[in-house]
Amino acid sequence: MVEDFHDSSASCDSVSVLISGAVNVANNKWNACYWENDTVHILETNHSLANDILVLDGKIIIGGEYEGKPCFWENGNRKVIDCGHNGTVKAIGVLNGDIHIVGQIYDDHGNPKSFIWTKGAMSLLSSGTGYASDISFSGKDVYVSGMDSEKACYWKNGSIVVLSKTLGHGYGIEVRGTDVYVAGEYRPSNGGYYKAGYWKNGEFISPAGNSVYLWNLGVNLGNVYLVGRQVLFEKNVLDNAVCIKENEKIFLESKGNVSTAASDIAFNGATEYVLGSFNGGSVDQQQFDRVCYWRNNRLHEIPSKSPALGSAIYLEPVH
Repeated sequence: MVEDFHDSSASCDSVSVLISGAVNVANNKWNACYWENDTVHILETNHSLANDILVLDGKIIIGGEYEGKPCFWENGNRKVIDCGHNGTVKAIGVLNGDIHIVGQIYDDHGNPKSFIWTKGAMSLLSSGTGYASDISFSGKDVYVSGMDSEKACYWKNGSIVVLSKTLGHGYGIEVRGTDVYVAGEYRPSNGGYYKAGYWKNGEFISPAGNSVYLWNLGVNLGNVYLVGRQVLFEKNVLDNAVCIKENEKIFLESKGNVSTAASDIAFNGATEYVLGSFNGGSVDQQQFDRVCYWRNNRLHEIPSKSPALGSAIYLEPVH
């Protein structure tokens, strides 16, 4: 039974678990939404996606896209930040009470451009093609990860630091003091498969080489965590969600012969919450993906009667 895999202790940490994402309503049409402790809240009925979530002064702030335009929602009220160009908000953050938004827009020629938006103004991070994927802060400094001109990079206060000499991607970013961590991948100069891992202050560290796909990272209590998936070739070809803590790779709990993947991580003290998906739904005998998270590697499923995806997880203390 599915219920056997629900973690009944999921709320015992005195936190509310918020997840941004979308539910599929028809073919390739999605509705942006978020879940709060398993209860879904639909943000839009037109095509839309929610990519990141946080809480600021009691308000739920969500970044994403609405009918192809970059936007964010504040307690469900939508604000499009560029009506003239297609694009998407990838990540949101708050510094000194000000919302910072990063992502990509497409110029008049259809080229993707990385941007940062704050205090009502959007600025391009580069004249090259690319995207901005995540944001972090240290003191007054603003750090944004992404890709520029096909190379993994990050920007510190708008100045670019190139991470890969060859084709690469920068995904999640975390900053602790003067240490800058960027999850990502790059293709070796001799070609072949991408190597996945993270850069720490510009040095690439690859705990699992090219055996895994890594999408995000977190830093907690001095440890670096990477989350993603690994293809397993057993009875069937399946993806299995993985969490790598320093050099220890953990295959996250699954409920039998289904594919899983991990996409984000958050912490409450030493307790780890890993967001992901599993192929565990069925309509008319057709399998579909559902949202889940693992609390210290115990699977907790988010109820859904249709395909759903989760993009980011945020823990809000319960007072």
